[in-house]
Amino acid sequence: MDSVESVDGGFIGRKKVVTDDPYLAGHFPSLTVYPGVFLIESLQQMLELHTDGALGGIELVEISSVRFSRPALADDELLFETAVSGDRTRLLTKTTCSIGGQRCARITATWRCRP
Repeated sequence: MDSVESVDGGFIGRKKVVTDDPYLAGHFPSLTVYPGVFLIESLQQMLELHTDGALGGIELVEISSVRFSRPALADDELLFETAVSGDRTRLLTKTTCSIGGQRCARITATWRCRP
């Protein structure tokens, strides 16, 4: 991730899809597509930065809803707008990911906080 900014009730994060990152090679040989599971991994990393380690580690418990509406391609900048609720043991996130103002994914997930 490139940046995480805390806002009231959650955070805003940014991630640029970099063409030469080794994990993208061969995913779609003729097209650099950022895998959907990496959106979820980016969300977890941003959530850990947002909580600043105060809750220990963050572990995914459940994805109750996910919808991908367009691919994230090479050189796209992803914007994660995430609402966070819960307590010191479990967190619920509701995230909208967008690229240039166009929604590319919605993710609702539950996370466990590890001491």
